[in-house]
Amino acid sequence: MTVKLLSLKADLAREEKGDWVPFPDWPGVEFNVSSLHLPSFTTARDLLYRRLGKQYKGGAIPPRILTVEMGKLYARHILHGWRGLDVDYSPEVASEIMSDPEYRNVIAAVEYCAGTMSATDIEFVEDEVKN
Repeated sequence: MTVKLLSLKADLAREEKGDWVPFPDWPGVEFNVSSLHLPSFTTARDLLYRRLGKQYKGGAIPPRILTVEMGKLYARHILHGWRGLDVDYSPEVASEIMSDPEYRNVIAAVEYCAGTMSATDIEFVEDEVKN
């Protein structure tokens, strides 16, 4: 089989604008997220790693610190809404939740959903059978 090259093309407009993505582990919960490839996010993430690298002098960044800092970036750049949770979405509430290490499962869910935004639906073409 051969892969259709066109099917590998990213939908940059959708990745930037965001879309609703269901989180498979929590039935009925969806997050409106942009892709992890969003330029403003990747720039902020790289600057965060640089800052934390200096702060921890090139050593390991404690997981709890990294989770919270990434959650803050997701709230600012990636997360645009949620459905299916008992608390209504607002940027202020999202910032609070995504900055709290006790909500690491929500942070991970947003990261998962944002990671799926860049997935493509790969199509194949049948190769001609040669005799």
